[in-house]
Amino acid sequence: MQQQEDSRGRRSDSAVVLRSLVAITRRGLVDARAEEPRLSITDQSIVMAIADEPGIRSTDIARMFRLNRSTVSRQLSALVSLGLVQETPSASGRGRPLELTAEGEEAFRNTMRSLQGVIDAHLAQWTDAEVERFAHDLQRFDRGDAPA
Repeated sequence: MQQQEDSRGRRSDSAVVLRSLVAITRRGLVDARAEEPRLSITDQSIVMAIADEPGIRSTDIARMFRLNRSTVSRQLSALVSLGLVQETPSASGRGRPLELTAEGEEAFRNTMRSLQGVIDAHLAQWTDAEVERFAHDLQRFDRGDAPA
């Protein structure tokens, strides 16, 4: 009986983690849409992926976000038209590596600044030790590490 209650409590806590991560991320990305150019959440995610991995290919982005390649292709065409993303020549001939233009770098910085503002506002009343522990636990969660 106790194990069943513990399991329900864990599922409930896990659901709170999920809802909170989604809500915080969505709020930050929506706030970032106030910047110019106004990018959709998908656009922002693609720009962030290219910023994190310059040279990434569209097929890699499609796999990363579990999107259809045609969807990513449409999104990338729009980002290229906005002057945020450019294709670079590839010696291997397989796909074209992508990188951000100067305008794309600025859009990325604006998105990150907006997201950081949301995080900073949420952590404003926390102690340095609480923030350090939370950062440690989030990194562990992100990596899928076993307990420390």
